[in-house]
Amino acid sequence: MRWFWLVVALLAAIGLWIVLSPAPSTPTPLPEPSTTSIAEPTTTPPAPDLDLLGESGVVIPAKPIVVADTRSPNDIVKRLDDRTLELDGRFRITGNGRVDDPYRISWELLTSASSTIDPTTHALTPPPWVRLLDGTSIEISGYYSTALRVSSARNLLLTLNRWDGCCIGLPPTPFDAIDMTMREPIPMPGLHLFRFGTFRGRLVVEPFETGGFLLGLYRLEDATFESAR
Repeated sequence: MRWFWLVVALLAAIGLWIVLSPAPSTPTPLPEPSTTSIAEPTTTPPAPDLDLLGESGVVIPAKPIVVADTRSPNDIVKRLDDRTLELDGRFRITGNGRVDDPYRISWELLTSASSTIDPTTHALTPPPWVRLLDGTSIEISGYYSTALRVSSARNLLLTLNRWDGCCIGLPPTPFDAIDMTMREPIPMPGLHLFRFGTFRGRLVVEPFETGGFLLGLYRLEDATFESAR
């Protein structure tokens, strides 16, 4: 009898397990892959403003090569009268280049040196109408300043544009600035002031280049302060 009831209990347990166990789930079929093709864009993307890779076939012009003007200074001088010279048919200067009668020159003449100077290609020869002034006495007007705040100074920077030597105004380039050494110190009162005056001295034309950068071109030695505005 004991074995009978054991078999009955076992069968009952098996039946109860079958009844309570969850039915096997039917796997959800995966969706069929779509046969619809993605439409190609109908518009052409806009071309870039500047084609750096040259993919459009547009040739980007290279930087023009600076060619030195090898003419002699005497080839570009035309004397108009006893005190007036015309250089290269463009620039007129008055005076005789002496201490007592200096050349009165313009900033336009000095800045024209940029046409033949490019330190990145080692082209450092100023044009002949600028070389002609090397070592002569000149007179020129401009804005002057110092790099440091001092009450007086012998070393000044004369520029075409207004600049206070720090942060106000337009910083100069080697073509529109002259490094001046004064004969006597000049007073420099005040701060962030625009100072304008006329100076005389001996002009030195000498390119100062380092690392492919032109740092200076003009110096005015033994300079004197003539007048202020």
